[in-house]
Amino acid sequence: MAMIEKTIGGQDALPNISDAERIFSDLLAGLASAQPGFPLARLKMVVEQEFAQIKHVLHGISLLGQCPDSINAALICRGEKMSIAIMAGLLEARGHRVTVIDPVEKLLAVGHYLESTVDIAESTRRIAASQIPADHMILMAGFTAGNEKGELVVLGRNGSDYSAAVLAACLRADCCEIWTDVDGVYTCDPRQVPDARLLKSMSYQEAMELSYFGAKVLHPRTITPIAQFQLPCLIKNTGNPQSPGTLIGASSDDDNLPVKGISNLNNMAMFSVSGPGMKGMIGMAARVFAAMSRAGISVVLITQSSSEYSISFCVPQSDCARARRAMQDEFYLELKEGLLEPLAVTERLAIISVVGDGMRTLRGISAKFFAALARANINIVAIAQGSSERSISVVVNNDDATTGVRVTHQMLFNT
Repeated sequence: MAMIEKTIGGQDALPNISDAERIFSDLLAGLASAQPGFPLARLKMVVEQEFAQIKHVLHGISLLGQCPDSINAALICRGEKMSIAIMAGLLEARGHRVTVIDPVEKLLAVGHYLESTVDIAESTRRIAASQIPADHMILMAGFTAGNEKGELVVLGRNGSDYSAAVLAACLRADCCEIWTDVDGVYTCDPRQVPDARLLKSMSYQEAMELSYFGAKVLHPRTITPIAQFQLPCLIKNTGNPQSPGTLIGASSDDDNLPVKGISNLNNMAMFSVSGPGMKGMIGMAARVFAAMSRAGISVVLITQSSSEYSISFCVPQSDCARARRAMQDEFYLELKEGLLEPLAVTERLAIISVVGDGMRTLRGISAKFFAALARANINIVAIAQGSSERSISVVVNNDDATTGVRVTHQMLFNT
């Protein structure tokens, strides 16, 4: 992405490309010296051809001064493509039989070029039709798929983890393993709270809630396929394989913790719609969601007063201007006639969420949560609780988010 942005801006991206070429060249040389039979010449040619294509495409982008999303998608997945070719060569040199699945051919995806979702049913049919021998190791580049036109698309943030979950679902695997750079899922971000605990296990629902509200190890779309097909998912650390990791499954009782985690989403904006005309007005929430959907904006949190006098919702700060326009267009008449008060927009906010299946049966979690924030003099702007009762979220000022997470963790896990 940095190379594309540089090229569009008229800067020379060749130094970045040269650095990447050196990394791959050193990798190939190291593997060739360590593994007899490693196909160095063939893979050097593959890598050289890929980088030649990258340079050719970037030259075209520099002439145009822009990069269509389809070209962007084809560029940013090159690393995965080269890595799979290298891994296949290494495994074959070690005597393994390997089948490489082309995700553009076998994974059908729908959506945008840069943020597509896989059709698991059709993808399962396509992979099954390949009749892969049972004794073969299967490799597939992550992050990519193909649309109904056969064009390459990418799967968005954490797309490689999502690809792993999708492939596990398509193959009806016994387990999906996600290898990352941390030991597993913690009670909160260890960078914010150094004494955060590593979780042995968690349920699909807990994982979904935590990932939705900002847990960096997981992405909600990764959880969806494994939950749908009830596949255990083990999160492990490539740099510390001895660590037991975190197992995500149908239930979680290994840790005996009613609260499993605390997560936060920073840089949010909250819109509040209120006015005398809202009392008894049917479909307000539906209209809010419809307006945001048409604008392509995700509503992260929503809360409504019991008097039906006001409704508030949060969106990412980056979408604030578009959300404001969408709301003004949707409620133009009500605002003009005074049935609604002018939109109230509060920026630079954060959402702190406490998640755990045990919250459904254990009293007092919310009280401890609020007390921890009060003791730290953190003002709560809004509160929302999930209907499942396994999560509760508060909206606070952005500057209070890290402190809020720390004091909440201290209250819930260390007292």
